[in-house]
Amino acid sequence: MRAGAAAQTIGDEILKDLRDDPRVDGQNKPAVHVSKVMDVSNPAAPIVELTVSARVKPSDTDAVKQKLLDKAAMLVGSGSSERLGAQASR
Repeated sequence: MRAGAAAQTIGDEILKDLRDDPRVDGQNKPAVHVSKVMDVSNPAAPIVELTVSARVKPSDTDAVKQKLLDKAAMLVGSGSSERLGAQASR
């Protein structure tokens, strides 16, 4: 995803979902952070990778992971379509 506000917004949404998920251990706070820059071919909008960490029961790991992947895909997809819609309306 693009660095900056987009990555921050997506990270905040994922963190909110983790905090609201009863399967996530509330005593060990979940975290989302930029772990590395993936592509700097466009210096104005580099692509970054987010790393998510949260403690869950082993039996819930796959379900929580899938929920977060689905949420991230939806957020990244909606950001792309919003940008495309804005460009098309110009």
